[in-house]
Amino acid sequence: MELILGHNQFIGISHISEDRSREREKKFSNIENIYKVAENASDLGYKGMVIETHPRMIEFFNYYKENQTFDMDFYLQVPYVVGYVKKMNEKGIKGLLSDLMGQTGFIGAGGLALKGASNFLKRDYMALAMSILKLEVSPFTDVNIKSLLLHNVFTDLLLSLKIEDAFIKYESYVKDDLGIDPGLITLNFPMLKNNLDSWNIKPKYVMTPLNPSGYDMNPSKEIVEKNIVDYNGKIIAMNVLGGGAFTVKDSSDYLKRFININQCVIGASSGEHLKELIETF
Repeated sequence: MELILGHNQFIGISHISEDRSREREKKFSNIENIYKVAENASDLGYKGMVIETHPRMIEFFNYYKENQTFDMDFYLQVPYVVGYVKKMNEKGIKGLLSDLMGQTGFIGAGGLALKGASNFLKRDYMALAMSILKLEVSPFTDVNIKSLLLHNVFTDLLLSLKIEDAFIKYESYVKDDLGIDPGLITLNFPMLKNNLDSWNIKPKYVMTPLNPSGYDMNPSKEIVEKNIVDYNGKIIAMNVLGGGAFTVKDSSDYLKRFININQCVIGASSGEHLKELIETF
């Protein structure tokens, strides 16, 4: 089983307690501490790391490029949903574009911004979405991005509305224009699989929850398991420990029941936990 280092702990997210969240927020506000965990993970055998366009992860990414004492494949999750909602509420879409340009840098952002403004005026929202996507990805293009993963909030919303064109455009744009393998994150794997099959869309990666008690596995653990077995593609398991609800061994034993699951994303913030995970999985 290939382990991919998760990133929630680095941006202060904990599913266990608010105290744990505050503790992580304080610790990983120092970017060097994130770097040390990622470096340790690489030394132990972790092949990849999930990141998103959270300001802290952009700062980590810049630190990684400057120091780079280890090599890592990155799985970039887009968009940074919480940040988008906050910026849209505070500043509107023009303010959102302006902030994205700021993190991108001046060179190359001007043309993209003009395209975005033009698409906004023409109400070409699909093209506008692609312009924003390119702006958001641009700070990460000079190292190995293994896959661009569309956040489950967007994936599942588009699936529920059955907007086939959005998935076709996303896949072709990411693959052909950005030169990155497209991926999708979902909390409802059966719905995703059924729609992708009917639309003849085959993303390089799909990330979805898989764990012993069915946490976040919708519509049910049994239906998800059946569809996982029938799926012909690369699946990355997530939420495998249920935020700490399951033991490492139980989760490992469960995942090994599926012969087509050979990757999982899992969060850890200490050397001891990283080592336990890599040895067990």
